[in-house]
Amino acid sequence: MDLLQSLQLLASDNLSFFSPSRATSGTSRRFAAAFSSLLLHGRRLGPALAHLSQVAPKYDLDDATPANGYRSLIQ
Repeated sequence: MDLLQSLQLLASDNLSFFSPSRATSGTSRRFAAAFSSLLLHGRRLGPALAHLSQVAPKYDLDDATPANGYRSLIQ
């Protein structure tokens, strides 16, 4: 499981725990909103990171030096 999948799983679990139907305080509602936003951003970020992972090797310095700004952005 990669980092983005782990983050989405944890955000989903926390959203369930702090769900608006169970929320009794303003803090719980704010946590639920934050985890909901995190899930939404993660879903949108996943395809972009997958595309960058495919494109990054094209911009390496050479075969022995797999380094470029795209790889840094992905990490």
